[in-house]
Amino acid sequence: MKLRIRVPWRRLVWMALALLPVLAIGGVIWLTTRDLTRYQTRLTDQIRKVTGRELKASVPLSVKLGRDPALVAEGLTFSNASWASRPDLAKVRRITMYLDPFRLFLGEAKVDKVVLEGADIQVEHNEAGDTNLEMLPPPDGSGPHAGENHSLRIRANPAFPWINTIEVRNSTLTILEGAGRPPVVLEVASGSFKSNAANQTLQMEAKIGAPRATPMELSGTIGSFDGWMRGMPGNIDVQGNFGNGKIAVKGSIGVKGTNLQITGEGPDVGVFGPYISLPVPSGGPYALNAKTSTQRSGLKVEVPSLKVGASELSGEAMFRVDRAGTPTVSVDIDASKIDLAGLKRAPEPPSATPPSRRVLPSAAFRASWLGRSTLSVTARVGELTGLSGKITNGSVSLGSSEKRFAFRGSASVGNGSASFDVSYDPAGRYGLTTLTANVSRVPMDDLGALLGLDLGLKDAVGDIDLKMRGPGRNAAAALNSASGTVEFAVGKGVWPGDGLAGWPNESLKLAGANGGAAFNCLAGRFEVSGGVANLRRLVFDTPRAVWIGGGYLSLRNEGWEFIVAPEARDSQGVPLSTPFRLKGGSGRPPAGTLDSGLSHLLIGAGPVPSLVGTFGQIARQPNIANACAVMAPRVDGMRPGLRAQLPTPNSDRDRTNRRAQGNQPARHHHPAD
Repeated sequence: MKLRIRVPWRRLVWMALALLPVLAIGGVIWLTTRDLTRYQTRLTDQIRKVTGRELKASVPLSVKLGRDPALVAEGLTFSNASWASRPDLAKVRRITMYLDPFRLFLGEAKVDKVVLEGADIQVEHNEAGDTNLEMLPPPDGSGPHAGENHSLRIRANPAFPWINTIEVRNSTLTILEGAGRPPVVLEVASGSFKSNAANQTLQMEAKIGAPRATPMELSGTIGSFDGWMRGMPGNIDVQGNFGNGKIAVKGSIGVKGTNLQITGEGPDVGVFGPYISLPVPSGGPYALNAKTSTQRSGLKVEVPSLKVGASELSGEAMFRVDRAGTPTVSVDIDASKIDLAGLKRAPEPPSATPPSRRVLPSAAFRASWLGRSTLSVTARVGELTGLSGKITNGSVSLGSSEKRFAFRGSASVGNGSASFDVSYDPAGRYGLTTLTANVSRVPMDDLGALLGLDLGLKDAVGDIDLKMRGPGRNAAAALNSASGTVEFAVGKGVWPGDGLAGWPNESLKLAGANGGAAFNCLAGRFEVSGGVANLRRLVFDTPRAVWIGGGYLSLRNEGWEFIVAPEARDSQGVPLSTPFRLKGGSGRPPAGTLDSGLSHLLIGAGPVPSLVGTFGQIARQPNIANACAVMAPRVDGMRPGLRAQLPTPNSDRDRTNRRAQGNQPARHHHPAD
């Protein structure tokens, strides 16, 4: 006999559907009435047992209800190592821990996913090489404690439950490499890290980047979580998009050292600038092939090939720490060709006020880092194109140690040559900076482009001999007290129209200015003392007149003032031959005024030599490359009153007046006065 039992499935389904709202309402009531302080205490206690660090929250745990229930904590701080530079290893604005609903109803709180928002994490090393990520549980029972019979007994490390998925949003990671090295800052706009266990492969999808830099969108494997905590992540294989280009990193960081291969390509190589803290120019397209590896106690970075447009170079850098603990860096660069036409200067950081036109280079030299590291840089350039003249056989060397800094360079420029030597000796209270430079038959516009200056001389070839020195531990201090000489002689060229701003109309007509003024030659000599470059003699020749003059350029505030006196070649130019004064500086537009009375002060007693006649005699002599350079030393004899009328800065005038008053005899006043 068979017994049939009919299961009322339809009735059971309707009963289940009816119970769902009741269960949902009951779950909401249960969650809102739970005391989460117990869970928060258990969580912080478990973290302390696993890591030996303290986790604190400024706001108690709260429940987030919805399709995915979660625990929310805000204002969290995670304590740092005792030797670290700040008390907290991490600061987190908000953490959301998503819970498993089924296990939650069974009374077990299992976290499926964690979302970190606004995290600020700082990783650093101490002098012994330890990282603040190394965490050890505290000795259990370290006491002794009353009523217990154990002391300094270590039990097995407690295990912290692994979380499969960790998401990071709007967070910052800072890595401090030690004294003398700039910190590495990475901003994580969004990131997802997944792994089945702490010792298994960690999958990453993230959008990261340096501050104010083009972010990278990377995905792939980045070792394991345990490996990162030990400083040995393991195998790394990530790739993705970077600045409308592609980048890939593949290799390993483990017990045997670091070995990573980096390849990339894209439209603009300037995207790498913020990541290596260097002003990388814009240009492209580029193709990069590089690798990093550890050798003994150092890190070696090799660039077998880097192509940017028509430019090609290779090089390597070695980073290590010597026995005295001083970081040592050695860089060797070999460029077969650099095309400046395909490169643009790195953009300046945004500023509220537009930059003013500068007379001197804006690059600042500071010696505060001297002695903190040993640096050696050697660069060779086979060919540099993109200027009016080709530059070949260029070389630059930089050496910095505890006792000296030296920066030297030389190259063949067109049919001429250029060289410079900058050295700093830190001995004494302020140290001493010395600069020498020699330029022979070099196009002036090319020289200005290399120095980052607008000299305003087009199609002109010149010679410069510079010798200066001054005490001070930065560029401003050295310039404020510099002394030396600067002699220059420039051949035929054109002075552009913007370089004639402020000139009186009569002088512009005499110079034949029509969008610019052509000149046959230009020469002069600066005598630098106390941070003021006094132009003692100046001669330049134009088709209609010969001009002489002088003045000063303050290296302290880049203010300047000059007087110019012309002598016309023809009768039509005589009414226009009026001396004038011209002054200006950085942030101040040039302004010029005629000074007819200056002519009588420049001429002494007796016969007056003609500027035009003397210049003509010199120009007719054979083997004279620059008539202005030959005539310039004779100006004092031809116009003996010129030096007395040369303008000087206000501070120098005040010192001169006080000195003159001190030499005057005391005046006796009588009652009749």
